[in-house]
Amino acid sequence: MEMVVEAPNTKSSVIEMKKFVLVKNINVYHKFINWVIGEFDLYLKNESQELKVHYPNGWFSIRCFNSPNIDLKVEINLIGKSKTACDILMQRILGIHEQVVRTYD
Repeated sequence: MEMVVEAPNTKSSVIEMKKFVLVKNINVYHKFINWVIGEFDLYLKNESQELKVHYPNGWFSIRCFNSPNIDLKVEINLIGKSKTACDILMQRILGIHEQVVRTYD
C-alpha cells in the first residue's frame, strides 16, 4: 500500500511528501528503522516515539501505526525545499524499505 501526498506550502517553497508502506510485524519495523539510522548516520536524529532525521534542507520522519491482526502501516513524512532532493531522498528510504522487506519478511 503506497500513497504519495505532495503539498507545496503556499507561504514558501517547502515540499511535503507523505508515503505509507507496510511491514509484517514490529520486528521488521525495528529492522527498517535501524537500517535507516545506519544510512543516515551522520545526520541529526531524534529517536523518541518516531524517528526524525534532520538533513541540510529539511527533515523526514518515520512512524508506525499499530493495527491488530494485519500488517503494520508505516508513515514516511518528508519535508524539504527542493522537489528533486525530496524525490531522491524518498527513493533512498523506499529502497531501504524494499530491501528490509525482502530480507526479513
